[in-house]
Amino acid sequence: MATRVGRFLGLVTSVLLLVGCGESVAASQEVSLHVSGGIAGVQRGIEVGPGGAVTLIDREGRHAGRELSGDEREKLGSLLGAVDFAGLPARSIDEGSRDRFEYRLAHAGRTVITDRSTDLGPADDLIDHLESCMEARRAGAVQHTPTRS
Repeated sequence: MATRVGRFLGLVTSVLLLVGCGESVAASQEVSLHVSGGIAGVQRGIEVGPGGAVTLIDREGRHAGRELSGDEREKLGSLLGAVDFAGLPARSIDEGSRDRFEYRLAHAGRTVITDRSTDLGPADDLIDHLESCMEARRAGAVQHTPTRS
């Protein structure tokens, strides 16, 4: 009887661990990048939610964007796995620079603010990827916007 109970508890524990892992994998894809600054006062951003859902941010507000492709999600997961967010400084800004962009990268409760004047290793690659995803969706939105005559 004790063996059956032990097996049952082991099975329940395994199922709970698998369900928990599935949630953490989906949550681990949640990341955002907000870019601001420059002479023109740029404000743009991208937020990626579970499953690759994309929200674009600009001066007019928040807009749904095309979901990440499988390749984009795969690369995002790889880059997120390579970044040691806990080991990054919360702020990496050259305070002496005047006209700069600030990049606010957020993931798993950690936020890193950088002007990209310091090499942040894999975090820089992640920023590049998110900017690429953002620009691809912004370009697509511009191409599909009807023109007025």
